[in-house]
Amino acid sequence: MKISKLPVSIALTSVLLGMSAGANANLVLNGQLLSGAQGFGNAPRLLTIESQGNGTTESGAIGIVGGNLVALTPGIADASVFSGNGVTNAGGNTVSPLSDNQKFGIPTLGSLNWTTAANVNLLFNATEPGGDGLTVTDVTLKFYNGNNVIAAIDGNFSLLSTITGNGSSGFLISVDAPQQTFLNSTVFNQAGASAFRIALESTITGVGGGAESFSAVSAVTAVPEPETYAMMLAGLGLMGMVGVRRKKSLQ
Repeated sequence: MKISKLPVSIALTSVLLGMSAGANANLVLNGQLLSGAQGFGNAPRLLTIESQGNGTTESGAIGIVGGNLVALTPGIADASVFSGNGVTNAGGNTVSPLSDNQKFGIPTLGSLNWTTAANVNLLFNATEPGGDGLTVTDVTLKFYNGNNVIAAIDGNFSLLSTITGNGSSGFLISVDAPQQTFLNSTVFNQAGASAFRIALESTITGVGGGAESFSAVSAVTAVPEPETYAMMLAGLGLMGMVGVRRKKSLQ
């Protein structure tokens, strides 16, 4: 999909947030969340992955087996994911899921205050040298009733920069309307949903370091940084100039 085929408003928003529009818009990038105390040891992670050696791809998958959190190789098949984006995560680069210093967990929906699909939010943090960009080829969120996956959704996106760093802020990932409908039907409207648990998996390409991590957050609103406001004003000014030129050309 070429960006020239997108509506101007969508293309502009993608540029302002330092990201590129993905071909699969289900779990969607929804701007930056400025939130402190998100570093390791402070916020429990759903998943942390790091490339091995000099590789530029990292992939990890976490699941629930026998009531316990385990690393999976590979992850859930793409065919089992609602409106899957074609990626099955290979796994293998997961930082130990049971390591105390990473504070991994398999939280319940109730503990996250997720009562509807509209509450579902993930926070992505990257630790890339120089704040370099990367591509989240896939991020898959799975919902478990006991040891059974009852629903899974995914998405993908690219970041031109990860400069926000790990610990002070991150990139907010939300759920689009079709997947909200799916999750409300298969998960949140079911009896005992508050006791259901979640687990995550992801594949990231174009990395030069690490680690990258995901955590779960309650319903929040993404707030642009000051630099983003400046870029937004510049973008609006550019759109105004285009409008003036178009109006003159019609006279």
